[in-house]
Amino acid sequence: MSSLFKKIRVVSILLFMFGTSLVWAVQDTDVASKSKVIKEFYINLIPNLNGQKLLVLNEGDSAGRILTLVAEKDGKQSVISKAPLALPNIKNEYSPASYDGFDVAVLNGAEKLVSISGVQGEDVLYKYAPSKSGDIVDMTTREEDNAESNFNVQFQYDASLKKVAVSKVLLVTSNSECDRSIMSVHALPSNELMSVPLEEFNGAKAFEYLKKLRLGVQTAQMKSEKLFSVSVTSNFEKALAAFKVGDKAKLKEFMSNMLADGGSSDSCAPDSYIVEKYYYPGMVGWSNDVGFLFAEAGYYREAVELLKVVVSENPDRTVAYLNLADAYWGIGLKELSIENYKKYSLLMQQSGKLEKIPKRVKDRT
Repeated sequence: MSSLFKKIRVVSILLFMFGTSLVWAVQDTDVASKSKVIKEFYINLIPNLNGQKLLVLNEGDSAGRILTLVAEKDGKQSVISKAPLALPNIKNEYSPASYDGFDVAVLNGAEKLVSISGVQGEDVLYKYAPSKSGDIVDMTTREEDNAESNFNVQFQYDASLKKVAVSKVLLVTSNSECDRSIMSVHALPSNELMSVPLEEFNGAKAFEYLKKLRLGVQTAQMKSEKLFSVSVTSNFEKALAAFKVGDKAKLKEFMSNMLADGGSSDSCAPDSYIVEKYYYPGMVGWSNDVGFLFAEAGYYREAVELLKVVVSENPDRTVAYLNLADAYWGIGLKELSIENYKKYSLLMQQSGKLEKIPKRVKDRT
């Protein structure tokens, strides 16, 4: 049998068990012999191919890992694509025993929705119009000294290229001061990684490039789109509906779902996450309404943090001054409340709407 195997080239994956270790040996020059499969995902990336699997092969503690896509072809399992540089071990300055780099997962894509993985590995849905259905290879950055943000580099099958390539690059910011939950997600539609085929993806170079992208987004020098969370949008709509029918208990319940760390302002200060999570420069009206509902639900500190930014970035937004003044009044900061009531009244006077000023404004000022 041994001589027969030497003569015939077979593309196959044989499973061997050594104690508790799972080892795959691949008889093909495209994959190193006796490499260990440390992760295996069933996936459907490329049309009209059966039995597709994504394998993560361990090439040693310092050499990094190899990402390989295999599928059934002519009744046998063949290597379809191999990315030898996608998963490097990148040295960091904190520990010689740990490395920065990328983690890999397989996600199921949907039309106009994108799954996001944060620093804790949670899977959260966000709205994103360019998203398409189909399985996704999601590569997330991992940094020893960074609990605040990570990148999701997502690969899907590109019919025009006839290859699996980068379809989305997303910057995920998390709350490092409290529960490390996701605060914001920015999609970067224009960058050098877009449409790079999986087999050509160089993880080490991409890792350094992504650091520059992060700085560009944070300093507003790079164009990005801030995405809406599906769960946040749902809670907001339910809270707004409860407010309209006067159901205070339901309003408070739904707005509490939008607070970090179980809703405790003492354990997770509003100024550590509220603005990053709920202020959208392109949707100021929505941000104002969130601040208003926070105040109506009794979460005055959260309302103040959000509405302060709304008025500072949009000084002509009249109703935001009223909402901010009410929120200040709710936490007993009456001087600041009166100051904003007066700004609101002045803007209402300038627009000829004095008669529409609520009675409480006149009473409190």
